[in-house]
Amino acid sequence: MLSIMAAVLIALAPSGPPPTAAQAPAVPAQVVLAPAVPAAASALFPVLVDGKWGYIDGAGKVVIPPRFEQAAPFSEGLAAVQDGEVSGYVDAAGKRALVPSQPPAGVLHRPFSSGLAAIRVESLHGYIDRKGKLAIPARYTTANDFTNGYAMACDATGCGYLDPAGRGAVGYGFMGSAPVSEGVACVTLAMGMGHQRVELRRLDGSTVPGLWEGCGKLSEGLVAVRFGGKWGYVDGRGQVVIQREFARAGDFDGGLAPVTVAGGRCGYIEKSGRLAIEARFRSCQRFSEGLARVDLAVDPSDAEQVAFIDRAGKVVVAGEQATPPFDAAEEFVNGLAAVGVGGPPHLAGSGTLLGYVDRTGRYVWKPTN
Repeated sequence: MLSIMAAVLIALAPSGPPPTAAQAPAVPAQVVLAPAVPAAASALFPVLVDGKWGYIDGAGKVVIPPRFEQAAPFSEGLAAVQDGEVSGYVDAAGKRALVPSQPPAGVLHRPFSSGLAAIRVESLHGYIDRKGKLAIPARYTTANDFTNGYAMACDATGCGYLDPAGRGAVGYGFMGSAPVSEGVACVTLAMGMGHQRVELRRLDGSTVPGLWEGCGKLSEGLVAVRFGGKWGYVDGRGQVVIQREFARAGDFDGGLAPVTVAGGRCGYIEKSGRLAIEARFRSCQRFSEGLARVDLAVDPSDAEQVAFIDRAGKVVVAGEQATPPFDAAEEFVNGLAAVGVGGPPHLAGSGTLLGYVDRTGRYVWKPTN
């Protein structure tokens, strides 16, 4: 979300293509070195060995030997890497597949999603396709990655959503938003001085009845909304399904959603609002692949005790019981969870050791850096 010091209300324009800024200078031809290898890459995971990045498969076997200065996870068969002085993408065989002519929009090039990746042309952003061709012109001040087929992009007038053809959806003129989910997006109309105003928009630009202070993503037909400092849930029509009574609330997955109750402890509710897993955790995250990351620490001053529970609330993976113990973890993706020793996994390379565990807590790759 954008940080705004004074409250402001952005006038909403009719649904249509997001407003355009001045066109960026012409982009030189892209460099395509090899066709991308489809699929399979989704089961590869970046690892760091003696300061170099490579990739392993789900069994912990090295598939692409560590040789990169930087490396991101695979997405749609390609992974962004820094290979010496060259910033580009490799395929699942480790072969260089694409070197965009533009510089990276961040430390590395952005991941492909819906066949497109955000790029930067001088001070503006657009999107390239898998051949490196500029598919959506660079005319936005910011451009997010595509999620569920839509991406938020902003210019000086405001923010809106794009489909992969560059057409507008949901409407535009708002200040920020969450990704589109189940055909609905939470958009921010105004924020500042500790307050914000949000609403839910459908893909056709129509509004779900209701104005709130915060909202999450529509998941399994329900979306968390905040009003008066309390969170509850409404359905895709804006009808209240679970009354506002929680200090925090997350997205549903498999019929369960994390909530924080009075007193600050976290548990999981069913779609009826009944607490299905006792609120006994200091923090808890949404379920992913049947497991959810929680913090077992009791006192606020205690160090985090990261663990994973199943849908019955049973602890099935505990960081402190692993050898070596890990003190941070990300959610499970493709059967593995990235774990960190000495810090969160995304800080690997800055003193944090990066490893991977399976659903039983067994290391398939012991922490390295």
